[in-house]
Amino acid sequence: MKIRYLGTAAAEGVPAVFCQCHICKMARRLGGKNVRMRSGALIDGRLKLDFGPDSYAQMLRFGESYEDVEHVLITHSHEDHFLPTDLNYIHPPFGHREKALNIWGDEKVGGMLEPYVGTDGMLVFHRMLPGDEADVGGYHVTALRAVHAHGEVPLFYRVEKDGKALIYAHDTDEFPEDVMEYLKGKRHDLISLDCTNGVLQLDYVGHMGIGDNIRMREKLMDIGAADEKTVFVCNHFSHNGMAEYGEMEKLAKGFVIAYDGMEMEI
Repeated sequence: MKIRYLGTAAAEGVPAVFCQCHICKMARRLGGKNVRMRSGALIDGRLKLDFGPDSYAQMLRFGESYEDVEHVLITHSHEDHFLPTDLNYIHPPFGHREKALNIWGDEKVGGMLEPYVGTDGMLVFHRMLPGDEADVGGYHVTALRAVHAHGEVPLFYRVEKDGKALIYAHDTDEFPEDVMEYLKGKRHDLISLDCTNGVLQLDYVGHMGIGDNIRMREKLMDIGAADEKTVFVCNHFSHNGMAEYGEMEKLAKGFVIAYDGMEMEI
């Protein structure tokens, strides 16, 4: 499997649109890996992870096409991860496409999608709850319970194919006990962890920072869900907790610091 990180920021992006903090000023000045669009990823050019407000811009920036994407896994309904208005353009006369697009997520995601479904069968919703497993376009996908949004059932996903497995865990705090029990003994080739709080040591429920990621890696290795060959990735950053890219790498030893456009093959 090959995963491409199309966007690696939290809700406001980096630099944030109206912000004048030192991180945003630094990102504007240095550019490159310090500039981040809202979160989203693509597996093998076929399986989309979240569909936020920058999905169209990311497609253009990185030379991707959603032509072959038939399935989208939505983690939760927050607008930086799921903005369904663009999905309306799949219908004629806005778009001319033969294959339906399948959207997977919780009931709140389904409710938000409903006004755009139409009658032509081009948008199809599939409800996922924690613990559900499904064949999603040839990938074995398991929905896991995230610790995040109130008023819905937030998810993160385990994706398997051809003997390889990855976890894409955004937005979530440290994994709950039932998820850890499920993951026990299931080795992963790549684990991508939420790092919204970055270098800050915050007691904030719903996101993690570098310290939490390091602790989470230790826990996952202890239960056999990872080993020394597992690639750990910090992803989903807010300018409020960031440092310059090189400094982030020094602080998160043993982790890959995600950046927009980054590709990893497992």
